[in-house]
Amino acid sequence: MQDDRWEQGSDFHLSLESGGTPYPWTPLPHTLWGTGRDALRALVAWGRDKHGWRRLLVPSYFCQEVIVPIQREITVGVYEHAPTSKSTARVVARATDIVLVASMFGMPTAPIVSGAAAVVEDLSHDPTGPRASHSTAAYAFASLRKTLPLPDGGVVWSPRGLNVPPELPVTGDHASAVLDRLSAMTLKAHYLAGQPIAREEIRRLAKRGEDVIGLGDTSGISPFSRSRLATLPAGPWRAARETNLAAFVEALGELAGLTLLEAPYAATLVFDKPTDRDRMRAALIAARIYPAVLWSLDDPVVDGIPEADVDLSRRILSIHCDYRYAPSDMVRVADVIRGVARAL
Repeated sequence: MQDDRWEQGSDFHLSLESGGTPYPWTPLPHTLWGTGRDALRALVAWGRDKHGWRRLLVPSYFCQEVIVPIQREITVGVYEHAPTSKSTARVVARATDIVLVASMFGMPTAPIVSGAAAVVEDLSHDPTGPRASHSTAAYAFASLRKTLPLPDGGVVWSPRGLNVPPELPVTGDHASAVLDRLSAMTLKAHYLAGQPIAREEIRRLAKRGEDVIGLGDTSGISPFSRSRLATLPAGPWRAARETNLAAFVEALGELAGLTLLEAPYAATLVFDKPTDRDRMRAALIAARIYPAVLWSLDDPVVDGIPEADVDLSRRILSIHCDYRYAPSDMVRVADVIRGVARAL
């Protein structure tokens, strides 16, 4: 697809659409943060000091970049669970543990937790979906910039109405990263509108912001994203994602050597062989369609990740299908994938 909306990475361009959405956390105790990492980090640090939490247990298939700043606050361990797991995960936890349940790619998951540990749900991949609205976890959090056109943003809330960590101010490093990301988003919107904006400058600003955001001290949310969040038509945008994904699924059909996860976040393909995944990824990039790898586990920062999960991370590929695209776009992407798959 010769279309710069599919520019490398998942960064959105700035959208001025508005409408407002009743987010699942708005009637509940909640606080806003700079990123999803900041939200989780603030929660575990607060729980460590207030409730005596000593260990965070995360699924074995989980973003390692998120774990890095969390390890500054608390010990992190894993329990075996991946998006392709066929059985229900069972977690044996201590009272001083907190168990993270990740709705990977927006897929429902409900591990059986033994013990008196608190449960926190990661709803970053579908923060306005039914799972978020009906969560019964003690705590939940989400990265907002994964599904919404915001330069930053994370949220912590309690589906049970419990107290949550108080907000912190925006740090200087975070404010700088937000400025870079917001500048890149604004320039990209002008570029897509036909203005003579250098693509290299957009990429430079976006990368510089991404390289810093969420890695320094725990930060609050920027004033821009706090204000903009309340006005976004997140509900219609989620509906557009569903429509686009349905169009992709119908156009793709069944292909030998790969399967499609039933997940609302993105069109997520699982290949039988890592080499086929890599060939498909290269072919899509050559067609200026930039898929995402969620997530690489080749260099884990925490022990206990099964080799099967590492292998899965080498075979998985996600195609964005959010509101930026139309069903016809997704059909064209499916056509490209079908053509490449026949040659694998």
